[in-house]
Amino acid sequence: MPDNAVWKAVKPYVNGGASGMMATCIIQPIDMVKVRLQLGATGSPITVAKDIIAKDGFGSLYKGLSAGLLRQATYTTARLGIFQEITAYAKKANNGQNLPLWQKAACGLTAGGLGALVGTPADLTLIRMQADSTLPMEQRRNYKGVGDAMLRIVREDGIAGLF
Repeated sequence: MPDNAVWKAVKPYVNGGASGMMATCIIQPIDMVKVRLQLGATGSPITVAKDIIAKDGFGSLYKGLSAGLLRQATYTTARLGIFQEITAYAKKANNGQNLPLWQKAACGLTAGGLGALVGTPADLTLIRMQADSTLPMEQRRNYKGVGDAMLRIVREDGIAGLF
């Protein structure tokens, strides 16, 4: 497989997406607590986590996981893959020489910006799903999953609503 041209082309994207998705599965409960604190929950992170579990059960710490995985599948995959491609192009333009710091930074900024553009709809969906249970009952959206959330956001706010 190492000599396969297709694998060589997609490997940076696959590695980036897979590593980001694995990290999300581990970090999701911490991210849920962080979002709740940002939305005004009071107390320490441990207190907020205990409150979430007491109110909605342990599984609620993973609410929005599907959107978090989609975010990683888009943002991290794009960012790391684009960085690899841009860096290789820049190195080729430098006659194979190592890139100076400013060129590495430019490659990173470009890849990060393009990755963010690709990943923003999933990130918005993730925050909406995580924040939903903090709303009064009559205002809750009760999304069934990331697909339902994205479709409803587009229907209600248009494509621009994802950004």
